[in-house]
Amino acid sequence: MLSFSSLLSDTKNFISNNLLPIIITVLSIAIIERLITFFFYPSVETIEPIRQLIEQAAQKYGDQLSPEALSQTILALSEQEQLRLIPAVMDYLIRVGIIFLVVNLLSMSVILSLIYTISYQQLSLSNMLKNISRIATKIILFMLLAIPGFIGLSLIVSIIPPLAIPLIIIAILFYVTAYVAFLAVIIEPVPQYGFIKKLKIGLTFLKQKIRLILPIIAIWFLATLLLDSLAGLLIANMVVLVIFDALKLLLTVMTLCYLYRLYSLSNKE
Repeated sequence: MLSFSSLLSDTKNFISNNLLPIIITVLSIAIIERLITFFFYPSVETIEPIRQLIEQAAQKYGDQLSPEALSQTILALSEQEQLRLIPAVMDYLIRVGIIFLVVNLLSMSVILSLIYTISYQQLSLSNMLKNISRIATKIILFMLLAIPGFIGLSLIVSIIPPLAIPLIIIAILFYVTAYVAFLAVIIEPVPQYGFIKKLKIGLTFLKQKIRLILPIIAIWFLATLLLDSLAGLLIANMVVLVIFDALKLLLTVMTLCYLYRLYSLSNKE
């Protein structure tokens, strides 16, 4: 009978026995992520109109700042101000969205490849690269599949604004749990199922093992928030940011190791 404590112990042993390659990997990912963010994040000139809009909305609505309040603030702007704001918002959203997708794809593909390579193959760069290409393809398909769902959510939120916050929270929680369950399933290439079959297996795995999946996701989420809060209290320089990014990636390694072991051992029950 699988238990949370036994899976945590199993995960701890895996990380302890392979600590050096894991540390090297998470530090490498953290550095690459920071470089991507540094070079492609929107400029101060792009963000300035958005910052001014948020400040205006905060002054007018105070603690009641919401998507509806922001919409009302935008409508109150002059036509010239709106024309200046729209390109800035679009540029910001596109850049931040692309950065998020690229960074997420990079980190998840490399971490999953590392876990599989350590578990079943000789640890080498060539083996890791082969596994990364296989895993990255399925992650991209999952991300693309999520787009229609978030478009539908946006339409519902625009029609029923009071439900915006609870619906967004529920959607994010479902997406994250489904995503990490799917990641646990696609690490191993055997059997050679396609994307849809793997997705169905991931959702079934989530449904059957939700009692053991939710605690590790809660720990991951809360620990990540704590690290972000601690990082915010320190002087933000590249070294500090890389260290905290690496710590968050180490948490991700722990979470995915746990889920993969849960999935593997569940198949043997």
